[in-house]
Amino acid sequence: MVTDPASTAAGHERRVPVLSGGAAGFEAVERTFAQMVQDRAEVEPGAVAFCQWDGTRPIPTTWAQYASAVREVALGLVVLGIAPGNRVAIMAPGRTEWVVTALGILSAGAIPVGVYPTSSAAEVRALVEHSEAVALVVGSDADVEKVAAVAPELPALGAVISFDGVPSGLPATVVSTTWADLRETGRAHDAANPALFGELLDVGHIDQPAALFYTSGSTGAPKGVTHTHRTLQYSVLGGGLLYPASLSSRHDSIAFLGLSHVSPALSGVFGPIMTRAVVTFCRLDQYAEALRGVRPMGAVWPPRLHEWLLSDALTALKESPAPFREAYESAMVTAREVAAARGRGDAVPAELQARYDHALEHVFLPLRAKVGLDRAEVAWTASGAMTAEVQTLWQMWGLDLRELYGTTETCGWVLAQWDRSFPPPGTVGKAMPDPRFAITTSSEGELLVKGPLLFRDYWNNPEATAEAWDGEWYRTGDLVEIDASGEVKLIGRAKDIIITSGGKTISPQPIEVRLKASPLVEEAVVVGDGRKYLTVLLWPTGKGRGLDADELRDGLRAWIEELNADLARPLQLKDFRVPPRALSAGELTAKGTIRRAAVLTSFSAVVDEMYSAAEHDEFALQARLQS
Repeated sequence: MVTDPASTAAGHERRVPVLSGGAAGFEAVERTFAQMVQDRAEVEPGAVAFCQWDGTRPIPTTWAQYASAVREVALGLVVLGIAPGNRVAIMAPGRTEWVVTALGILSAGAIPVGVYPTSSAAEVRALVEHSEAVALVVGSDADVEKVAAVAPELPALGAVISFDGVPSGLPATVVSTTWADLRETGRAHDAANPALFGELLDVGHIDQPAALFYTSGSTGAPKGVTHTHRTLQYSVLGGGLLYPASLSSRHDSIAFLGLSHVSPALSGVFGPIMTRAVVTFCRLDQYAEALRGVRPMGAVWPPRLHEWLLSDALTALKESPAPFREAYESAMVTAREVAAARGRGDAVPAELQARYDHALEHVFLPLRAKVGLDRAEVAWTASGAMTAEVQTLWQMWGLDLRELYGTTETCGWVLAQWDRSFPPPGTVGKAMPDPRFAITTSSEGELLVKGPLLFRDYWNNPEATAEAWDGEWYRTGDLVEIDASGEVKLIGRAKDIIITSGGKTISPQPIEVRLKASPLVEEAVVVGDGRKYLTVLLWPTGKGRGLDADELRDGLRAWIEELNADLARPLQLKDFRVPPRALSAGELTAKGTIRRAAVLTSFSAVVDEMYSAAEHDEFALQARLQS
């Protein structure tokens, strides 16, 4: 255990990082994240804090360099007039400057607000206006253009800071500067006022807001979720339970998703301050090379990213020499035997385990190395439903891919498959192994959560805040089933429930997940609220789009017929359509979640056509039967 000598001398032993002593019995420490960054720099100045991928290798930043840059940003913001409690928004892809800026904002006593870099100008205006942000940090000229288009409508916005260039096109009332100039200003202010930074840090408290994360807006207007330093400490604790080794030794990972999302921010911004995690940031178009270069020791990604990498690995397999492909086929025979034993809950016989170990060493690990996942033993997925085939194949290849569950309001994970290796697909696990993390269900089957990591409130939205709580329990909005062992299965969203005109209550998501298991189906939206029966809108994959119209239609129909054979009659799909265009930004949230109401509005004519057409088909069928 490393301790901070200054605090020890004052009679307060402090671990650096604070979770280095392990997760058991952890209680939030009276340190803000801004204070903890400076603690790390004081105790281990030369240790690596994070890295940036430069196209060929990770370039490290030490804790001393990190803390110095944070200090400069904080004091630069003070010169711009940023006061404690102000909100400062950041709209940029994930990069090291994002992290430094967020901690600089916190060090100045202000609150960072994440804005998705894919946001439209109207969405930027809405989030900046709602959060009442007084400054906005952007990552590119395209981001500046969005801000310039709406800045006249944002009277509270006083400054725009750009990572990459001088912002232009803004009103005269808005100060424009670069991030480099902001830091230079901060250095000069520090030289003239050397005690100021310490004074700013000293007034920080762990129950002050540490971040505003905006929800994706899948069920309405995005809400600003307020997390404090205290709640985020317990969120990091939940992450530490997933990778206990990261609490005591270096744990490499990579980050290429936007840090405005709560999960990447937890693992990329806040988690490393309290653990030994070292994150390498890269652009999305660099993820493949960065993965191979860093060889991360773990990952928490949405299902789609696990699918991408699986596809990349299979492509690499097809391009491998014939002897390796033959060895793979033989190895898969063994892997399937192991998977079957695991599925039955049986111990794997020693002889079979020996064959599998050989296959892992000579086939599966070399194959995983082609996508940079040969060092990872356990990986996690969240933020969407994982198809069974994807999870099963990764597990056959020796990567223990598991599911977990959290929301923007929990920030950290409250459910995970933490208690067993290579779990079967279909659940998101159990409550975390800490008595303070508790779950139950409402009489309607809605998952309720209790724990010290729960959000404080929705920013400037007391009505929504009140609706989110049932006493001390947070209402997740997710419908679940919990078995006798405590395993939780998600069955749908409370607000996504379909009630047919016959009164049948149906959750569409399990059907949609099964539909997307087809190589022809990219996205599916089941329809039927207020209707006599269910139908579905289907968007094809690249493979599907490569077929001619008749082949695609026949393939989709055959898949639906196969699926219907396994569904109860009220759940069967009576018809389908392929909409005339792809889903647009207004029909998807920033993280790619379907906005169901928007989709149904946009394609209402297509939906109506299905029902009238299906009814006429039924009339024709009856007529033929009568004749």
